[in-house]
Amino acid sequence: MKNRVNARIAVTLVAVLALVVASCSSDEDTPAPTAAPTAAPVTAAPTTVAPFDIIGAVDAYASAIPAGFNAVGDITAFKDAVAASGALLVDVREVGEYAEGHIEGAINIPLRTLADNLNKIPSDRQVFVYCKSGYRASMALSSLGMLGYDNVLAFSPGWNGWTAAGEPVSTVTPAAEMYTVPDIPAELLAAVSGFLSTIPQGWLSAGDVTAVKDAIGAGAAVLDVRTAAEYSEGHIPNAVNVPLRELGARYDEIPTGTSLISYCKSGWRQGMSVPILHVLGISTAKGFTGSWKAWTEAAEPVETT
Repeated sequence: MKNRVNARIAVTLVAVLALVVASCSSDEDTPAPTAAPTAAPVTAAPTTVAPFDIIGAVDAYASAIPAGFNAVGDITAFKDAVAASGALLVDVREVGEYAEGHIEGAINIPLRTLADNLNKIPSDRQVFVYCKSGYRASMALSSLGMLGYDNVLAFSPGWNGWTAAGEPVSTVTPAAEMYTVPDIPAELLAAVSGFLSTIPQGWLSAGDVTAVKDAIGAGAAVLDVRTAAEYSEGHIPNAVNVPLRELGARYDEIPTGTSLISYCKSGWRQGMSVPILHVLGISTAKGFTGSWKAWTEAAEPVETT
């Protein structure tokens, strides 16, 4: 009986509370609840990613090229440097050329595949590159230099100079070690790789003096990458002078819109200039491998300023 009374009391209390709540809800002095204001959606500020400065990257490399242009031309000095530093030798000739004979200990990375094999090239150990006569080595040198490899030198006489001196040769292929590839901006790596992998047959050489004269006659522009002092002493007629180290900084002065032939004193700097010019977007650039030396030996006309 007591339990039934308690139950009725509980029901009554619930009913009373319901009435109180209803009464309070209808009280005119009590403001009706309002919905919480909806916050305005937060729109993230647009982010602007600056385009990669390829010209600035090229300038950073080219302007810092040291005296001697990273070439070692003396065989004794080269051998001494390799022995003293434990340098890695990289032969950038084609596979067939390498198989016929190479400098002992050299690994083979053909020039066109250089950017695809950076894991075989250390960035913290001395490296020497060489080819047959020096032209491909000079292109390899500046290509790696633009990618940040400041530990690379070139044996400029190449295989021809090595064998002419009667130095020993090898046909043994050493195992290539693997190295960590440094951080390289993707845009820069793509530009250098795009150049290397698409080098045509002939290695972008403009040919001999006769071929260069014919190209000039057909409208080709000529770029002298020697120093201003060298240029003033004599140059190929109508050649524009932009020294190798200034190709990035003075990019706007480089002739475009036609085929372009670069040259220097003996061929080394023009070889280095070809990858730089292509990475700068001047895809018509070729190199006059004989350069000023071949031009003057052929008694061709010159200008002075």
